[in-house]
Amino acid sequence: MRQFDQSFLEEQQNAQRATIFRIYNYYRVLISFLFLFLFLDPNLNDFVGKVDPGLFKITIVSYLIINVVLGIATLFTNVNFLSKPMTAIFVIIGDIIALTLLMSASGGVSSGLGSFLFFTLAFAGGMVYGRVSTVLPAIAFILTIYGEFYLFFLNENDIQSFFQAGLLGIVYFVTNILFQTLSRQLEKRQTEVFTLEQINQLAIGGLRTGVVVLTNHSEPRLMNQSAESFLSIPSQPGSGYKRVPDNLLRAVTRWRDDPSLGEVTFNVTATGKELVATFSELHTPSPEADTLIFLEDSTEVQKQAQQLKLASLGQLSVSIAHEIRNPLGAISHAAQLLGESKNLDKSDARLCEIIQKHSVRMNGVIENVLELSRRKPAEPQMIALAPWLSNFVTELETNWQEKPQITVLLNPDDTVISADPLHLSQVMGNLCQNGVRYSKNETGEPKLVIRGGREPQTRLPFLEIIDYGHGVDEELVSNLFEPFYTTETTGTGLGLYLSKELCAANNARLNYERADTGGSSFKITFTEP
Repeated sequence: MRQFDQSFLEEQQNAQRATIFRIYNYYRVLISFLFLFLFLDPNLNDFVGKVDPGLFKITIVSYLIINVVLGIATLFTNVNFLSKPMTAIFVIIGDIIALTLLMSASGGVSSGLGSFLFFTLAFAGGMVYGRVSTVLPAIAFILTIYGEFYLFFLNENDIQSFFQAGLLGIVYFVTNILFQTLSRQLEKRQTEVFTLEQINQLAIGGLRTGVVVLTNHSEPRLMNQSAESFLSIPSQPGSGYKRVPDNLLRAVTRWRDDPSLGEVTFNVTATGKELVATFSELHTPSPEADTLIFLEDSTEVQKQAQQLKLASLGQLSVSIAHEIRNPLGAISHAAQLLGESKNLDKSDARLCEIIQKHSVRMNGVIENVLELSRRKPAEPQMIALAPWLSNFVTELETNWQEKPQITVLLNPDDTVISADPLHLSQVMGNLCQNGVRYSKNETGEPKLVIRGGREPQTRLPFLEIIDYGHGVDEELVSNLFEPFYTTETTGTGLGLYLSKELCAANNARLNYERADTGGSSFKITFTEP
């Protein structure tokens, strides 16, 4: 969006002045042909040139030639030259001289040609300000009076003509001053409107919220810098037509079909930012209303929601520690002591074993929840993926009794990310342990693939963990990252939830896709470091 610049307003005003100058010159050419036509027509030449046909003929021919030449020249002349007051002054003085000569050759003020000077002096009021502009009607009045004296000595008029010339002179001044005042007021209003427009553009351009105005034909009428960034549209000058992504157009179509939708969430690309779009109908003078779109990065909303969740979990953790953990420890201890009794039969011993097993499981759930509440804010660091992955895989292999087969694919090798190393290790460890376990269950071999690098479209760094398991059923994908949701009898349902929360704390996104291997693919997409 254009920055506030007073020179831009001056350029606009100069362009308007040049346009007015060209239009006025067309008017001069028109009246030149009109006067020449009246002079050459035998039935109408009594109106013009009746006192001095020779002077009228020389004047109108010269005036016509000059006007035609100037009219052609204005088409190729620089705008700044046409908008200069001195250019207008020379042209106006020439017009005043030519029109007063034509008026004198036609009988003076009684011919009615003096009324054509009204347009000339109105043009002078719009193009020239100050004392110089007021001098121009004075020149016209003096020449008009001089012409009346000339005709009076030739016995072509009477004393009453001087009275008419005086009234005409007053009208000259009034016309000039009126249009000079109106022109100043218009320029003042234009400056105010321009200033307000620039302030609005600067305000909209500086918003973190993306703002897009689409026509009824889905063409962008306005787009601020935040919207260009969200939609991955180049913002440099001269970038040409800005095309709105198809995902946003589909979201607009859904909203137009059902305005009750309110907000629509979409991604520009499969791995791009998740954006929240809100729509409003923008009424304009045209019969078809435009669509006003506000775009927000859901990451900010997720951060706020995450803070609220952490605060709630902190309060919940205190309750869990006091209300659940202590009784659970007592139950577990009592079951352990009961299990050591020699008077128990096998069925009772089995029940004690079940109590201890589920007590351990519940304690694990409590530990995970407490870990959420105790989690420190992320402390991102610049991490080179190549050496970090090498160390991570080595540590991962040493923690397994059966050494897993882990394939690392990194392109480019110098990929760097911004993340908290402890958080990244926890997320990658959880995802890789799940992947190795599911691969072994499905194929009998503990193996997985770790891919890394940069996305081809967004150029954002990513890490992807691919296993050879059975994958996640389509109907279960929507609940995959929900807390306490699990399809296993031994799981707590907090592993993936914790991983997604840790990614969000590092401004990263964790997404699931069905892998080409038939198993699962968990991709972490990081922001630009």
